[in-house]
Amino acid sequence: MTALYPWLTPTYTQIAQTFSEGLGHHAVLIKSDAGLGVEHLFEMLSRRIMCFTPQDIAPCGQCHACHLMQAHSHPDYHELSPIEGKDIGVDQVREINEIVAQHAQQNGNKVVYVKGAERLTEAAANALLKTLEEPRPNTYFLLQADSAASLLATIYSRCQVWHLSSPPTEMSQAWLQTQCEEEKQEMATALSMGFGRPLFALEILQQGLIEQRKDFLRQFWRFYRRRSPLELLPLFDKVHYLRQLDWILAFLADSLKHKLHISAHRQVTDLVRGVEQFSDEQTALGLLQAIQIMQKVRSDLHSINGVNVELILLDGLTKLITEVFEK
Repeated sequence: MTALYPWLTPTYTQIAQTFSEGLGHHAVLIKSDAGLGVEHLFEMLSRRIMCFTPQDIAPCGQCHACHLMQAHSHPDYHELSPIEGKDIGVDQVREINEIVAQHAQQNGNKVVYVKGAERLTEAAANALLKTLEEPRPNTYFLLQADSAASLLATIYSRCQVWHLSSPPTEMSQAWLQTQCEEEKQEMATALSMGFGRPLFALEILQQGLIEQRKDFLRQFWRFYRRRSPLELLPLFDKVHYLRQLDWILAFLADSLKHKLHISAHRQVTDLVRGVEQFSDEQTALGLLQAIQIMQKVRSDLHSINGVNVELILLDGLTKLITEVFEK
């Protein structure tokens, strides 16, 4: 249990308890946002299920199965995940189905961890469904999916579904204090930037992204004032330009929230004055249009291979000027 993040412990305890009582479901689906470390939850659940002599809800850590799991070499533990960024195909699922149909090599339980279940193709999902509909003895499927992802309703109906949300701010800040020595205000800003997800916040603090974002948004303000895309364009990082687009989108989204008097879920909490000034100079419709323009830019850059990044960025920044700022 010590390996778990504190916000994962309640969910782990509830699921593991069902196995301790002999009521563990053959297919457990956990939906979670990134940045919460859910993979640690799946690792611990897998170890608990595979353990020969569990100590109530915890794996013993001493039996042969535990040693194999710790060495990542258990022959009855299998993972199903996207390969090289591609969706999980039907052939991958058929291979897993054949494996779990066989007797466990260690004469214990079998576990299949499906990482990114939303990436199952329709054919793959249907192939998996057949196995879930006719569960085999001592065979357990642990499915992980993004919280916003949709899965086949028939998959849902065969699973015990759990939703893992971001922890309370107080818990996140208390954990961050054990990981770094930043000021509380910096931690609060990092949590706002990271949508309340502690691991994202820690990464933001460790990489100095708060100051980087602040500097970049100051340049975005100059671009807005001077209407000069060619001044901002060279400041986009050749690797992390999507991150910088997210900073602009967060600034625009907070500006729209200010315009609409919405105070919840603000991300740019360290530049409130700039957000308010920018918002006061725009219309709600203009801010919405600006968000849509930058979302389109981000989508194009994310989904189209071999594109000229600078041309797409320049086109988006020019549209902000002509279709929003100068109207």
